[in-house]
Amino acid sequence: MTPPVLDGRVRRSARRKAMPPIRFNDSPESVNTHSKKRKTTPDIKSQRNREDIKEDCTSDGDGGLSAYELERLENIRQNQAFLSSMNIIQAMEELKQFTSPKPSQRGLMRSHAAVKEVLPARKSLRLLNIKAETLTLPPEPSGKLTYTPYLSLKHPAGPQPMNPVNMEQGSKLPSQLLELCSEDLTTERKMDLKLKEYCSALKIMRITEETVAKVVKERVFSAAFHPCTSSLLMATGDMGGHLGLWKLGGDWGDDGVLLFRPHTRPVSCLAFSRAQPTHLLSLSYDGSLRCMDVEKAVFDEVFIEDDLRTFDFLSHDCSTLLVGNRNGEVAIVDRRTPGNSHESLHSLDPKTLRCVSVHPLQKQYFAVAENSPSVSHAAR
Repeated sequence: MTPPVLDGRVRRSARRKAMPPIRFNDSPESVNTHSKKRKTTPDIKSQRNREDIKEDCTSDGDGGLSAYELERLENIRQNQAFLSSMNIIQAMEELKQFTSPKPSQRGLMRSHAAVKEVLPARKSLRLLNIKAETLTLPPEPSGKLTYTPYLSLKHPAGPQPMNPVNMEQGSKLPSQLLELCSEDLTTERKMDLKLKEYCSALKIMRITEETVAKVVKERVFSAAFHPCTSSLLMATGDMGGHLGLWKLGGDWGDDGVLLFRPHTRPVSCLAFSRAQPTHLLSLSYDGSLRCMDVEKAVFDEVFIEDDLRTFDFLSHDCSTLLVGNRNGEVAIVDRRTPGNSHESLHSLDPKTLRCVSVHPLQKQYFAVAENSPSVSHAAR
């Protein structure tokens, strides 16, 4: 029996070395495109590698550097020369000093943090094959639970002596402090500066080490300048009830710093009396409004009430005060009246009063900042 003769091309194995592989003509375009992609990709990579090798190998005798390296170094040199001509590098160095300032070493000594004790690593008793201890629950409490309200600590009633905390016990106040606070403020020094001169004066202002000091121990809550003109004297109140006085360039205390503690809670408001420059009034969250008298060297009680927040002078002689509290009320306090109570109490809003400001000329008007995004004005 003879095999049938088949017309057409016969597919042969491509594994034979003598004959090249025969491809079908079904999709010649797709086959050609794939083969082209496979060929071009390694060719491009190899060509790039050859060019990099040629660039690295070619050198002009200058330290063995290639032309590309020499061009890069020249660009860097030109950029640095351009930045130095515009003083950008110097401005960057000055900006680093302002953005990351070091803590000042002037004023009160900073308390160092205690070294934490390193405890041994905890291990599982189950992994150590140790039996756990059997614990017994405590007996249930018998009787009714009594609630004791929180009572904030307060200083004893009456005037307190001005004893500096940062000086030896029994030391007196420096005589220069009384002389500075007793300056005549009737002749005010006026400076006529134009807008351009004022702007240029602000631009040359710098913060230096001599103008920075630690005045109080804890976080600052309030600050006020004394109205004297011969030197700079400022007062600062902190979160712990401390009150600090700092004279710039002073030689008393710690670099001109005197520290007192007339209150037990944050000092939220401070103000010097312009009629009596030796008086400094301070209000605290402990419910007391006190007057520091440098002549008598005492902190006198002016007004005692819970939840005090802010105050301002209601008269030109600074004898009458407008005091705001947490309950949205303002009290009129007269310092000439014996005792530590108010003359009258007025309810404005149930929200907390954050700030009270009396008009400097028309004392019948005052503004109140509440515990909300609004400011209300009232007339007396």
